Amino acid sequence: MKKLMIIDGSSLLFRAFFALPPLKSALGTPTNAVYGFLTMLIKLYEEIHPDYIAVAFDKGRQTFRTEMYSEYKGNRPDAPEDLRPQFSLIQDVLKAMGICVIEEEGFEGDDILGSLSKKFASSELAVQIITGDRDNLQLVSDCSHVFLTKKGISDMLEITLENMQDLYGYGPDKVIQMKALMGDSSDNIPGVPGVGEKTAFKLISEYGDLESIYENIDTISGKKLKERLLENKELAFLSRDLATIKTDMDFSYELDDFVQQFHLSEVKPMFESLGFTKLTPRLAQIMGTDDGFEDMGGLFAVQEEVSLDELVDGTALTESFYEGKTIAVHVVLSGHAPFRSIVNIYLSNGDVVVKTDGSDIDLLTHVLNGAAIVVTTQAKELLEVLGTDAPADIRLFNDNGEARIHDVSLMAYLLDPTRTNYGYLYLTERFSVSSIATGSVDVECVSMVKALLAMNNAALDTIRSNDLWNLYNAIELPLIHTLLVMEKNGIYIDPDKLADTTVRFKTELELVQQEIYKIAGETFNINSPKQLGIILFEKMNLPVIKKTKTGYSTDAEVLDMLRNESPIVEKILQYRTIAKLVSTYLEGLAVLINPNTHRIHTTFNQMVTATGRLSSSEPNLQNIPVRTEKGREIRALFYPGEGFDTLVSADYSQIELRILAHLSGDKALIKAFTEGKDIHRFTAAEVLGKAQEEITSEERSHAKAINFGIIYGISDFGLSRDLGITRVEAKNYIDLYFSRYPRVKEYMDNMVKEAHETGKVRTMFGRLRELPDINSRNFNRRSFAERTAMNTPIQGTAADIIKLAMNKVESLLEEKGFTSRLLLQVHDELVLEVINDELEAVKALLKETMECVVDLQVPLIVDVHDAENWALVK
Repeated sequence: MKKLMIIDGSSLLFRAFFALPPLKSALGTPTNAVYGFLTMLIKLYEEIHPDYIAVAFDKGRQTFRTEMYSEYKGNRPDAPEDLRPQFSLIQDVLKAMGICVIEEEGFEGDDILGSLSKKFASSELAVQIITGDRDNLQLVSDCSHVFLTKKGISDMLEITLENMQDLYGYGPDKVIQMKALMGDSSDNIPGVPGVGEKTAFKLISEYGDLESIYENIDTISGKKLKERLLENKELAFLSRDLATIKTDMDFSYELDDFVQQFHLSEVKPMFESLGFTKLTPRLAQIMGTDDGFEDMGGLFAVQEEVSLDELVDGTALTESFYEGKTIAVHVVLSGHAPFRSIVNIYLSNGDVVVKTDGSDIDLLTHVLNGAAIVVTTQAKELLEVLGTDAPADIRLFNDNGEARIHDVSLMAYLLDPTRTNYGYLYLTERFSVSSIATGSVDVECVSMVKALLAMNNAALDTIRSNDLWNLYNAIELPLIHTLLVMEKNGIYIDPDKLADTTVRFKTELELVQQEIYKIAGETFNINSPKQLGIILFEKMNLPVIKKTKTGYSTDAEVLDMLRNESPIVEKILQYRTIAKLVSTYLEGLAVLINPNTHRIHTTFNQMVTATGRLSSSEPNLQNIPVRTEKGREIRALFYPGEGFDTLVSADYSQIELRILAHLSGDKALIKAFTEGKDIHRFTAAEVLGKAQEEITSEERSHAKAINFGIIYGISDFGLSRDLGITRVEAKNYIDLYFSRYPRVKEYMDNMVKEAHETGKVRTMFGRLRELPDINSRNFNRRSFAERTAMNTPIQGTAADIIKLAMNKVESLLEEKGFTSRLLLQVHDELVLEVINDELEAVKALLKETMECVVDLQVPLIVDVHDAENWALVK
């Protein structure tokens, strides 16, 4: 059967942009999204072998849907500046490659996908839809399959009529019915407020569609639910219309229009101008036009044929294969953390590659424990999938306390923590290993697992020569186990209170919106910087603070400076705050709740931040505002789960200032902390020459601003803006501060000097941060690098200390057999759920362990509290 491959160009270009680090052509044109798109396209050629191909794009934001509902997709920010020019660039590239590119005024790319699929899919022609958008699942049919990107742009899941029900619990006909009820925050489709995925699924499963739900509204249980459905009936039907992909666009295209007309003579010069010369040979080979073409080598040119003769099945996992040897492991996974499963595992001892489906978990664990060293780029994933209710019991260390799990990606992160990706392609370049071969899944995986052994040798040499082995061995490797425990545990959230809070926040958002419209004298899209700029700076004549290439800037900094110019500014800031909380947290949390346990399982990212701090995603629980009332309302939704009685929070007090005192050795700061003084009141008294009891709350607040500002290299301009004082006053304050804490000034100057001389700085525990811009001729880049040199040793040391502490806490909880368990790490705070019988013992363990985990010149202080929800423990 022949195949028509239709690609959702806009969706995949977005994903490619965020999956790859910044790239630019020789002329400075951003190219990372285009490069990523093309690498994905090459892989699709190799896996799908299409006979016909078309790529669909959105054409502007105004479509028939915005005519139906003006706020459709109104919450979406503008595309990043470096992405915008790549939309036209990818179309130029695709056209040069002879690929049919389609965009239609008033329609979205999804409508093009749907209409092409409907027109051409048949028993003689299979349609393959490539997209990152689950909305397209409604297009699945006998003859149309959807290939959905699961991670970045390289991993795809084929959705068919046969597997969709098993994967999602419903078929393609129910996609728009679900959206009608639950809405879609990413597209700003309202749905029925307060109805989440679980409730929508229950209603659609029972009644079938929207019409049947309203025909049988009296039979629906739950007074609140029935009221919501009745009050928002129009919204529900509108939402279904908005979510429905159009399949009857009037096209003049015929199938022959989608035969690719590829001419190497047109493609080669364009790729050369963009710096894509490494892609050209592979593409030429695929297109069958590489006769006489010089192989340039590189990432996608197969430099050496990978033989699959050495690939054997899992029965080869005998003692002679692994005992005392270095084993490389590459895992192919499905699903999402922390509940992924193994598709295949590839293991190599340097002589032979073994492939197994991972069904015998005990055997695999035995093999990995029997090896002398296990090399991977997926240590965390490996321990996750080989475990069941907990991480696999694989020995992280040998009998001498040395790491026997070597994660090459983690080592690469420690060497250069500023990157966004530590995948195989980067690692081949970083550790000078031959390129990974492409082809079938087996060819690629065999190539990867063989390359790992060479990567490991290079990584070890580099890690040790940069004095980073102890950091890897003592902090980062044991942290993998701790993070997996927390991810598996998850944290309980009350779904009913979440739904009620969402309705309340959305109601308040609507009221604020109406107040903005009233002040402005007209309705407009508040989420549109362009429309907002016109209202503020043309209609209301507010002073223009800053302009961008596309118009007036309305960013947070600008609005903050305009607060006193008009009451509309405060309302806009309020609107943005509530809107972000609704979309990012309330609606975002609802779709991530485990329906059986009502727990949310965040993913802790070990290799993201440049300072060594952890981050979390899906959802990001670390950025829920803790000092605002609305942020606390969201934290109040989290409770101890079944079998537990209370939540406990253990939080380091002013850890960065204490680290500054230790690193600088400043006697006055050390004395203040040693004697348990209020450091901000103490600083105000020192700087102003007053007795501590005479310090006003405003003076203490100013001292607090400079105490923390000094850590981040604050300038007189920054301090004057933060405190609302003149730059002269701010400079005098800073000068006075340094006169009272002279060793702090000396320490900061030394850090900057060392950075200029060596190009890098380190934390107390050796964590490395290279600063390539420290000697830049560009003032802004150089200044930022200098501030980074001041801050990184302090913030990075704080990150190291909390990691050491959480590792020790988890180890003691396991060692002592506590039922109570660790759930979250949020900056300098640990959160646990605890049973009452263990409450006092756990609180004592936390305080003693965290305060004594490292020996500083000043005491570390930990505040430990317990309460019925997360908001109350702070």
